[in-house]
Amino acid sequence: MIRTIFIPATQHIPLNIPAQYVGKRVEVIAFPLDDPFADDVITTHLASEQTLSKDWLTPEEDRAWNDL
Repeated sequence: MIRTIFIPATQHIPLNIPAQYVGKRVEVIAFPLDDPFADDVITTHLASEQTLSKDWLTPEEDRAWNDL
């Protein structure tokens, strides 16, 4: 995971990604750090993903979703 914090000068931001990310699905999230709610959302999102992946990223779970 890459996390960069900066102050943009325009509505356009540069985005350089590592070579190993090319051709893969990536998620890009932008939110203001001075918004206390936004910080809680990303923290919860990341914490939940790690916790839930223990149950979701299993061969049994893959088989269960195979026919959907």
